[in-house]
Amino acid sequence: MNFAVYTRKQDLYLEGMESILLSAILQEFQSEQILSALHGTDVTVSGIAPVEQCTSRDLVFLGDVKYLKQLGDQRPGAAVVSADSLDAVQKLGIPCLLAPNVNLAQALLKQKYTDRDYDTEGWPRIHPSAIIHESAQIGQNVRIGPLASIARGVKIDADSVILSHAVIESGVEIGKKCVIHPRAVIGYNTQIGDNVMIKQGAVIGSEGFGFAQDEARHNHRIPQVGRVVIEDRVVIGALCTIERAAYTETRIKAGAVFDAHCHMAHGVEVGEDCIVMAHSVVAGSTKIGKRVIMSGQTGILDHLNITDDVILLHRAGVTRDVKQSGLYAWLPLMPLTSYLKNSTAMGQLIEMRKKVTAIEKKVDPKS
Repeated sequence: MNFAVYTRKQDLYLEGMESILLSAILQEFQSEQILSALHGTDVTVSGIAPVEQCTSRDLVFLGDVKYLKQLGDQRPGAAVVSADSLDAVQKLGIPCLLAPNVNLAQALLKQKYTDRDYDTEGWPRIHPSAIIHESAQIGQNVRIGPLASIARGVKIDADSVILSHAVIESGVEIGKKCVIHPRAVIGYNTQIGDNVMIKQGAVIGSEGFGFAQDEARHNHRIPQVGRVVIEDRVVIGALCTIERAAYTETRIKAGAVFDAHCHMAHGVEVGEDCIVMAHSVVAGSTKIGKRVIMSGQTGILDHLNITDDVILLHRAGVTRDVKQSGLYAWLPLMPLTSYLKNSTAMGQLIEMRKKVTAIEKKVDPKS
């Protein structure tokens, strides 16, 4: 089957935002200093679009003048710009909203006006096929999709959304304005704060991996009776696994965000505003500080401590505590500057070997 190149016109579910004046957008975001000023005519926009597909009704984001070449002959209705790009955009006659951080403005404006991360239209607020235990407490305006399962003692606070086939096990508490995506599983006694997103297929609160061996090396399961705590504003990506602790808790602190396919073992603590990218794995009881960034395929051993503001790069393998903030890479873990120097040297090993061999022959012709 052949598919046409995607255009916004083909997307039946991408509803444009309601028409709104630039001054109204500015008023909404000026107090938090997301937007600072309006330059040019106070026009009405009714959509947010990529630069290369914009129309005269759309708002675009132009934080760098290099994106102007993508405009071609079309002109957007308005643009969110940086101080560096303001003059160039104004010369094209495009009204501008000035932003100190254009990428942050893009995130928050799209959340406000055009977010479509899920769709609950077309069926009742609580779908008749959902299975909800009589003891569950369902808050005001909570939406529950087809075939979702809500076990005994569950508490779901106002304005949260439980999408189709999600499983919420007994004793779980979910805060306000959370979204649990299809086929996510929230294990028993998990505590979830406000404004949390759990993406498709994630498993939160599964049993941690704990076994004891006898003399014959047969494996005996050690029950993991702790819980998982997910604090406010956390995003857990698709197919992530966060295990419950053996006795106490596994905790993901406020503002942390996870890409898909990450694994946090029992008793792990992830600090505020961390970024954990795809295929990263943290072994049991490790404590990770605030604002730590783990790039793809980072691995961290158990019972370690990672201080605040560490960035782990290039498949970093962490086998010891990291006590100083900074950029680190590779296995064994080393400062990024050392890793880059070593990588350069690795590329020269063959030539270096030839030179050493030539020197050896001069010193000892029999060698």
